[in-house]
Amino acid sequence: MHQSDQIKLLIERNSAEATRLHRRIHETFAVRDESPRKKEEWKQACQIFHSRYDELAFPGGYEGALDRLVGGDPETMEAAICFLEIRPYFFRSGYMFDAILRKAKHAPLSPEQKARLQVIVEEVRAWNALKRGEQNQGSDAVD
Repeated sequence: MHQSDQIKLLIERNSAEATRLHRRIHETFAVRDESPRKKEEWKQACQIFHSRYDELAFPGGYEGALDRLVGGDPETMEAAICFLEIRPYFFRSGYMFDAILRKAKHAPLSPEQKARLQVIVEEVRAWNALKRGEQNQGSDAVD
């Protein structure tokens, strides 16, 4: 298995776990006032989510990842491109995508990574144009 395939698999697994832990917070929140035990379950769900979020959000941890990316750390640069390619969905991942994309444009990427990033940039540009077109069509229909 190629290194980027392994990284993508890790990101997907971590994304699923972050989503599961975040869902657990919401499940326990809904019943936390029913008993002291349920309140403790909710507190524990919050503690587990927050203690694991950094490691699950990005390979090597999201804390400091943007600095490592622009600093030229090879593992972080590859993880960033993989993250952008698969665009995982979990709590705050959209904000992370935007931040990683901005920083990746200024990172010392390899030629192959630059080509992969260019594909991502073009896809984002096309998606944004499509969204603007749909918003304009929707607003024209209201007039």
